[in-house]
Amino acid sequence: MKKIQGLKTLVIILLTALLAVGCSTSEKDTTPNTTPKETELKIAQEAEPTTLDPFNATDVTSSNINRTIFEGLLQLDENLQIVPGLAKEFSYNDDATQLHFILHEGIKFHDGSELTAEVVKANFEFVKDPENNMARSGFFSFINEIEIVNDYELIIHSKAPNASMASYFSHTGAGIKSQLEIQKKLENPDYNLDRNPVGTGPFKFVEWRDGQHILLEKNEEYWNTSKMAQVQNLKFLPVPEAATRVNMLKANEIHFVASLPTGDADELQQNQNIGVISGPSNTQFYVGINFQEEKYQDKNVRYAMNYAINKDQLIAQIVDGYGSIAASSIAPGVYGYSAQSTYEYDVNKAKALMAEAGYAEGFTATLWTRNSTEFIDIADFIAIQLKEIGIDVKIEPYESGTLFDMLDAGDKGTDLWIGRWSVGTGEADQGLRPNFYSDRIPPSYNNSGFYINHTVDSLLDTALATADETQRLALYNEVQKELYTDAPWVFLYTAEAVTAHREEVGGLFMMKDGSVILTQAFFK
Repeated sequence: MKKIQGLKTLVIILLTALLAVGCSTSEKDTTPNTTPKETELKIAQEAEPTTLDPFNATDVTSSNINRTIFEGLLQLDENLQIVPGLAKEFSYNDDATQLHFILHEGIKFHDGSELTAEVVKANFEFVKDPENNMARSGFFSFINEIEIVNDYELIIHSKAPNASMASYFSHTGAGIKSQLEIQKKLENPDYNLDRNPVGTGPFKFVEWRDGQHILLEKNEEYWNTSKMAQVQNLKFLPVPEAATRVNMLKANEIHFVASLPTGDADELQQNQNIGVISGPSNTQFYVGINFQEEKYQDKNVRYAMNYAINKDQLIAQIVDGYGSIAASSIAPGVYGYSAQSTYEYDVNKAKALMAEAGYAEGFTATLWTRNSTEFIDIADFIAIQLKEIGIDVKIEPYESGTLFDMLDAGDKGTDLWIGRWSVGTGEADQGLRPNFYSDRIPPSYNNSGFYINHTVDSLLDTALATADETQRLALYNEVQKELYTDAPWVFLYTAEAVTAHREEVGGLFMMKDGSVILTQAFFK
């Protein structure tokens, strides 16, 4: 088996598409205090997580928690390199059809069971089995066979050459759970994996009180002693109202805001007790469109909707300048990104396109959105703008988990929805395939608009199997050109990531996908 060499450059390029920023914004001592003032770190998030099963999680709020409980075979370090995780070594074969893993020995799950190659095999066979309805099943559809070499060694065989395999195994959606939990689910279909997380990570699950908090405790028997947790507990609080999150931070009721309202960033930067972090992200905001609805079949309608939205005004007015116009279906920081000619704001052109499509008088539409302040503000803006071209929009806000369930089901009257997509692997395939590939339609998959385009399918498949970097990038450019021309979304903006923390807290890192690394947080 050959160590990664030819693919090493590609992996490094993929990883430079991610960003981690240390939380401290000033020249201060960040050495953990041996007698910390507090032992429980409180984090406010914009929503309740949808699941504590990494195989089912597609939202950042869930991933922030899951990455403290679960670990994958591979992970990203603070310098954004793919490094060993539960696996101590990994390597590709020459044609990138096999990925060879050698596991650390002696790793225990929180329930005391041991990590072995058989456990890893059971995990990935479970997640990729469509009968189990895991949201991340498509993530690992490239797996053809999992070969057990011995108790601590295995080989992943892909169906075709796949230069992205390592990046997928470093994603939070590849977190390994106890095989005992999988067995419980197989024996009892009603057993809830979403609420019973058992991983190998530095924190263990204690309780989930709906609408109140999720509490984790330090794993005193964590296998990686150099990365032991520095606080005793993590407490995650769902706080949908943006102003409430900010006021709680000011009042020292919480220590970290995972999603800071951009309008408060400038004010909080003047507060000596609070640090603000902001920077480019790979998070895209868009309006999703259900292609099963007849009114969206004519692409002139979809063009009209894109031309009708003043993206500059949206960015200035709603996100206070913390964003840039989306010039593609993935963000600039994603490996494989290729900017397209944007839909410039033009109401008259939009009205003409509506008339050409036979909708001069417009039509009614329903716009689903999450019930957090930021999402509702975006939905209100979109509704006002679409009204100008005759589209009368009714906004329906939902709790995040409810909305995701409705979109995943695909049979609940989906029309339009405000979407947010972050690319956790930092590369184009994961940014494009889940949302636009024809076999990723509901139930359970992310292509909630039922978008079918076999040209896109073919280009994505060819790109994934192409080891030559230049050819691969050219193929991703063609995919993005096809998508921007076909307009399956109303393309809005690429967000900047903005978070805030109490200055007495250190060791926090923010990833470019909007997720937060909390495993090494400490009180100064």
